Amino acid sequence: GEFKDIKVLRHRLLGHLDEKHLEQRLRDLGETDMLHWTPSYGHIFNAFFKPSAGVQRELDAVYQELNIRPGRYTAVHCRVRHPKATPANVYIKGKSNAHPADKTGLPWYGENKDFAVEIATKAVNCARTLSKDQKEPIYFFADSNDLVRYMAHELTDPRFVKANSTVFNNKVDQRALQAVKPIRILAREMSEENAHIDRQKGRPPEAYYATFVDLYLAIHARCVTYGIGYYALFATKISGIQCKLIYQEEAWGGREGSKKAPSCTADTYKHLLKTRT
Repeated sequence: GEFKDIKVLRHRLLGHLDEKHLEQRLRDLGETDMLHWTPSYGHIFNAFFKPSAGVQRELDAVYQELNIRPGRYTAVHCRVRHPKATPANVYIKGKSNAHPADKTGLPWYGENKDFAVEIATKAVNCARTLSKDQKEPIYFFADSNDLVRYMAHELTDPRFVKANSTVFNNKVDQRALQAVKPIRILAREMSEENAHIDRQKGRPPEAYYATFVDLYLAIHARCVTYGIGYYALFATKISGIQCKLIYQEEAWGGREGSKKAPSCTADTYKHLLKTRT
C-alpha cells in the first residue's frame, strides 16, 4: 500500500523505560549517537519544545520571588505518591478514598505524613552533600503540595516551629527540622499539587503549568537529587548535568542502576549530622 515503507516510532520506544530497545536499533543501523544520555537528547528537546508564554511568566515569577538564578542553586525532588515508593502489597488511599494517592493526593496525617517526611528528610540531606556551602539555595519540589509546604515553608518559619513545638516530640519531624535548619531551602507557593498529565486529564492548560515550571527549574539547576520516578531524571537528561544523586530506588519493579547517578545512603551524609548547629 501507499504507506508500506513508512515507519512510526511509538512513544514507548522513545521513552525512558524502553531506551535500550531504541539504542539497539540505532546500533544495528550503525549509529554511534545513542540519543539518551548524550547532548543530542537536550538538543532535540529544545529544538521541539520551549515554554509557552504562560509557563514562562510563572517561571520568571518564581525566579524573582525566590531570588535565584539558573545554575546557581541545586534542586531536590520527592515523589511520595508513586505506587512504587512503597512495597507492592501496600496500597495507599488518596485524599478521596475511591482512588489511590497517586491520583487524588497523599492524605497529610499519621503514617502517611511520617512516610513522606522521612523520604524528604533523606532527600534533603543527600542534596546538601552537593551544595557548595550552606548559603547555596536548594530548590525543593515534590508531588505533594503538603510536603512542599511543610519542608520548605513551615519548618523554616520560626513562628510555626515555636507554635507547634510539641510536633517535634515526634522523631520524624525532629529530624526533618534538623535537616533544613542549617540551609537555605526554597520552594514556590503550592496551593495545589502538580497535576499529572497522564493521571489527571481533562483540566484546562493552565492547570498543568506548575508541572512544567518545576521541570524547567530542575533543568536549570546546578545539581539535582532525585528518587522514585523519572520526572527529575528527565530534567537531567535534557540539561546533561553530571552533578546528581539518587537517594531512593523503586521498592519494586524498577531497574536498579538505570538512573545513571551515584547512590546516596546514610553514610553519604553522616558527616552533616555530626556538625549540625
